[in-house]
Amino acid sequence: MKRLILSFAITLAAVFTSYAQDYNDQWLAKQRVYTSVEEALSNADKAEVLDLSNQGMSSLPADIALLKGLKAIYIQGNTLTAIPPELLQLTELRFIFADQNAIAKIPGEIAGLKKLKRISLANNRISEIAPLTNCAQLESATLSNNLIYTIPATISNMKSLKELDLSFNKITAFQGALTNLKDLEVLMLAGNLIPTLPTTVANFKSLKVLYLDNNKIRDMTQICNITTLTRLSLSGCGLMSIPARISQLYNLQRLILSHNSLTSVPTDITKLTSLVFLDLSNNRLTRLPNEVVKFESLYDLNLCNNLFAQFPELLQNLPALKAIGVSGNRTQMVPPMLGYERDLY
Repeated sequence: MKRLILSFAITLAAVFTSYAQDYNDQWLAKQRVYTSVEEALSNADKAEVLDLSNQGMSSLPADIALLKGLKAIYIQGNTLTAIPPELLQLTELRFIFADQNAIAKIPGEIAGLKKLKRISLANNRISEIAPLTNCAQLESATLSNNLIYTIPATISNMKSLKELDLSFNKITAFQGALTNLKDLEVLMLAGNLIPTLPTTVANFKSLKVLYLDNNKIRDMTQICNITTLTRLSLSGCGLMSIPARISQLYNLQRLILSHNSLTSVPTDITKLTSLVFLDLSNNRLTRLPNEVVKFESLYDLNLCNNLFAQFPELLQNLPALKAIGVSGNRTQMVPPMLGYERDLY
């Protein structure tokens, strides 16, 4: 059966956009985009956005340094091995997009870009991010798919940071200094080697989105102290149980616990009455608690690839439920009323 494509469905590959980034994107969308340095120099007093992406460049033209009013530059998809020194002279820069290059190092001189708000360096060869922590005004940093092993203690200097993506690196420990970032809203650490979280995660005051998929986190107890979370993903972490304290995450709207070793679901999870998306697929579940009827806002429930011999008829009493994943169980048959006007996949 074909699954309904939900506008709010969350996957690890989806890009989460905060209110801050949304504002930035709107500004960028309204600007004239120059696609060559020559073109920009012909109107240097007005050139604010330059797109040199996917041009096979191993270096940038030296005269790019003449674009003193430049605020945003796109240089992704090239063959750059370093952040070009010419960029470090452009003190009006707010945005740098340099994904998919071969950049190995972040220069200390980047601290001179006092107005830098957003930098994206995904899919490079960076192993050390300490220089970036001197960018006190930075609000968003994307560093996924690099060679980063540690999060420096100086990360706590980034008081303005709202979004940090360190997914798919080689990080072996959750740096407690992260919890000093009181304005941090989005933290993405999927695909690393993190085994535990410190008790200080309770100090997060603004964190809404946390991705920890495919780490070595076997116990999610500490996460239950981050009561501001609206999205949590712990797919592929080897979880064997869900703590009763999950009920403390009363703001959760989307919860992904797929590809674990769960054999049961605690009654306390049904206290998460704001949930609209719950993914329990690829576990070892055979039943759900009767209290599941408390999920009055639940829109999509994924139970695929578990061990259900039958699905609880009580699910038909969920007023908002429109999509249910049932494939890959001992049975895919559902009570007739459960499938009525719902997408089964």
